[in-house]
Amino acid sequence: MTLFKRIFAILTILIAFVGAKADNGINSPYSRYGLGILANQSLGINRQMGGLGYGLRSDSYINIVNPASFSQADTLTMLFEAGFSLQDVYFKENGKGTNALNASFDYIAMQFRLCKGLGMSLGFLPYSNVGYSFTSLNDRGTTNEYTSTNVGTGGLYQPYIGIGWQPVKGLSIGATAAYLYGDVAHEISNNFTVSNATDNYKTYTAKFSSYKVDFGLQYYATIAKKHDIVIGATYSLGHHINADATITKSEGNVITTNALTSGFTLPHTYGGGFTYCYDRQWKFGIDYTMQQWGTSTFFGNDDKGADRSIISAGLEYAPNEPSNKFHKMISYRGGFRFAQPYTMVSGNEYGVSAGLSLPIMNRNNKYNSALVHISGEYILVNGPITENYFRLNIGITFNEAWFTKMKVR
Repeated sequence: MTLFKRIFAILTILIAFVGAKADNGINSPYSRYGLGILANQSLGINRQMGGLGYGLRSDSYINIVNPASFSQADTLTMLFEAGFSLQDVYFKENGKGTNALNASFDYIAMQFRLCKGLGMSLGFLPYSNVGYSFTSLNDRGTTNEYTSTNVGTGGLYQPYIGIGWQPVKGLSIGATAAYLYGDVAHEISNNFTVSNATDNYKTYTAKFSSYKVDFGLQYYATIAKKHDIVIGATYSLGHHINADATITKSEGNVITTNALTSGFTLPHTYGGGFTYCYDRQWKFGIDYTMQQWGTSTFFGNDDKGADRSIISAGLEYAPNEPSNKFHKMISYRGGFRFAQPYTMVSGNEYGVSAGLSLPIMNRNNKYNSALVHISGEYILVNGPITENYFRLNIGITFNEAWFTKMKVR
């Protein structure tokens, strides 16, 4: 198959995935606020390491956390990665609890080299997800008792294209541009138990169509024999999001609709971190991110944002020499993550993760054609409603030798 046909086939898969309407894997009352629950903006390796990524670069996996890493794309191969997750969430409020089980197809991405020092990545992943449904009884006496039903659906999605360039040895820069789109809907309906009371409802709807731009930088150097370090930094452009949004209220036969011309923004986001590597096998890194949501509002002044800090730390052991023995090709990773809420409602988020990357043997009996990334996460959100997440992430990276020149003897 020619290079053009292969790229066309991958783009066809991407377009089909973008057009698909699948379960977003979210069932959280906190997705009622802001733009919903912010999705994990990383792939399989990063998720094993608590979201670490500013200082990671490799020719064997894709790191979309810092687009400068795309310059490390291998000369002869194309990487293709897809991932999904399963999660069980336990909600607890006022001593009462319940469980919810969800699954989602999380991302799809590819990376390849354009020329020396220049790599490209294409892909698709969610930006935020909305999904909840709950009912509560409001007892205000026999004449005012009513049942309140709250339902929310939708989310924002982002097909992206990114490029990474190494202008000089030891320094890489990169950028990613994404088309941000999606629909969000929230509905609150109140149904009274007495016949002479009037039911009412309130709906919030928004249709988004905008863009998202990220920039990245990486500096990497050998500081001593067997000791290497990568320092990374990123910046995401903050701006208003184009949105067609309305708030509709119903009181009996009277229905009013208000259109919102502004009120949705993406934050200016700054990130920095480092990764230290020993003997090309052991890695340790720390990232810090600041998202400036404090000036954001959502659906007017009904919902306000809050500045958000995120800290990620991760550890990796990965073999640096190829082998035909399965156990010698397994990579081990673990991580920790702390994140503040980006709205004024939910609480802090604490997470720990651990995972393996398992090799798959190719037709030449070598463990280098594909990797399966498996990781488990425990996440605690300690807001007014406590949420305990037990999540299983599964991703697979295919390493295709697209650009290898064959010799005829």
